[in-house]
Amino acid sequence: MGRRMNFAPRLPTIIVALVFVLIGVLGTFAGMLPSIAGASSQVIGAWSFIVAAVILLLGMVFEGI
Repeated sequence: MGRRMNFAPRLPTIIVALVFVLIGVLGTFAGMLPSIAGASSQVIGAWSFIVAAVILLLGMVFEGI
């Protein structure tokens, strides 16, 4: 019963998520990313925000991520 179900993400996890958020801001709001494989800058930015959220959620659920 003493087992914790959630944890705080570690600093490397937060830094990786911040990089994805920065890519998301540059792509979505500034339009500064090039189109890759037919995906526009806005699509890449939106996916980057989603990846950042998933990384942080995984860091909260699994210890050591």
